Amino acid sequence: MKPAKQELLEVLERMPDDAPRDSLLAQMEFKASVMRGLEQAQRGEGISDEELEDRLNRWRESSGHRKLSEP
Repeated sequence: MKPAKQELLEVLERMPDDAPRDSLLAQMEFKASVMRGLEQAQRGEGISDEELEDRLNRWRESSGHRKLSEP
């Protein structure tokens, strides 16, 4: 895996020169979040598919949506 600084610099290089600061920061935060998640997964700190589905269903129900398994 590349060093974090290198990963974030690559994100910045792909953005247009006139990109708003908020967009740059949002892209960098997204990339940092993905990198943290991958590092956690490598350490075996992830959650099971069942736990993920349960969390998503609770979130969906709290926002007025149907569960994932419902038609």
